Amino acid sequence: MFGVELEAISNLARDEVFSTLERRYADGVFSRDLWRKMGKTGLFGLTVDEDYGGNGGSPRDLALAVREFTEKGYDLGLSLSWITHHSLCLKSIEAFGTDKQKEKYLPGLISGELVGAAAFSEPETRGDPFNMKTIARRNDGGYKLTGKKVYVTCGPVADVLVTLALTGEEGEKKELTAFIVETSLPGIKIERMDLNFLRTSPHAIVEFEDVMLQDNAVLGEVGGGHSDSSRTAFARERALVLSALCGMFQCAVNEVSARFRQKYEGLRLEGPEAGSWIHHLSALEAYRYLTLEISNRAFLGYEEWKKSVELLIYLGMSYAKWAYWIDAFISRHDIEVTFPLDVVLSDMKLALVNEGLLLKEGKRMYLS
Repeated sequence: MFGVELEAISNLARDEVFSTLERRYADGVFSRDLWRKMGKTGLFGLTVDEDYGGNGGSPRDLALAVREFTEKGYDLGLSLSWITHHSLCLKSIEAFGTDKQKEKYLPGLISGELVGAAAFSEPETRGDPFNMKTIARRNDGGYKLTGKKVYVTCGPVADVLVTLALTGEEGEKKELTAFIVETSLPGIKIERMDLNFLRTSPHAIVEFEDVMLQDNAVLGEVGGGHSDSSRTAFARERALVLSALCGMFQCAVNEVSARFRQKYEGLRLEGPEAGSWIHHLSALEAYRYLTLEISNRAFLGYEEWKKSVELLIYLGMSYAKWAYWIDAFISRHDIEVTFPLDVVLSDMKLALVNEGLLLKEGKRMYLS
């Protein structure tokens, strides 16, 4: 792997992430120290140009790294924080930022000294950009930002947010613009949300109450927020979440298989159940290959990403069925659910949340 050896990622995940997971999960703790170690290992610089302090690498390298980190660390929440930090914040600034913006933010985001996040979803409209309520009004020397965002991954600990706001409207046509917002600015209120899963990845409600932004906070072109920043960012994020879930599913297989063998002195399955086990594990191997292809396309841009939307929908729907299957297998064989299996099963709810989002996209494509 260019820039970061897979062995180094495995060692970090096993020795630093998994070894502290039980305590961090119980307390719902985001560890800044662990975050900086991830930066020092080079995880945040993957796919980032060396001119900006990154270590290069391909989208395939990044997808492999995310999967390996999750599989060895058992911490889907921390993986999600990494994906959001990298795909929605850091890469958006690298792709659309000015030279000054890149010089100001990228070194800290790459090193792990800064935590990046993205504030897009809203209480009533969720991620629908065409019904967004947050407004950035022109003000003397900049913009005045007002609105509320929800489900902001790493919101309680973020230093830098990339957010979208309405900057103009003509009839039904809305002009959306992306902004870089430092959370230390006056007028920002951050309230932690309790999701009851992904406890190592804190989420928040973020309110902007007349937050004053200078013109240099605009990310990309005014009015280019939806066409550039949000579409390409979410393509990267959703592709990498699929890779992380592959790693989490492998954790589940490892734990369930080991406990079944211990309880029944071997993995003795017969008939339809044996066929089901073989089918699901071979499907998992297929997921591992397909998610690499999806990540490659996502990082090439939104137009290339669109060519993989059907595959994304298929995988997302299949992931949910896979999660239901492993949960049913555990119940049927009365396998003891203790750490770390309890954490794995809790965080696999992300696959079910993802299914709901993709079902909406599938309805638009196939049932309209």
